[in-house]
Amino acid sequence: MNKKSIGTNAGIIWNLLNNNQRWNIKQLCKKSGLSEKEVYSAIGWLARENKIEIEKSNNGEEDYYLVIEYYF
Repeated sequence: MNKKSIGTNAGIIWNLLNNNQRWNIKQLCKKSGLSEKEVYSAIGWLARENKIEIEKSNNGEEDYYLVIEYYF
């Protein structure tokens, strides 16, 4: 895996998260077709760019969703 593929995978994950819903890692892997390692690398990329939020759900899993910023 290299930076280019991680960036490409981050774009794939960002597009999935762009529906204003929360996703868990299993859902992201299944829908994206990426491996767990690839999804976590993409999440790291998005987190570094401050584009993603991560919260624990009631069942103890992590949920991922986009940071939406509005500028006036």
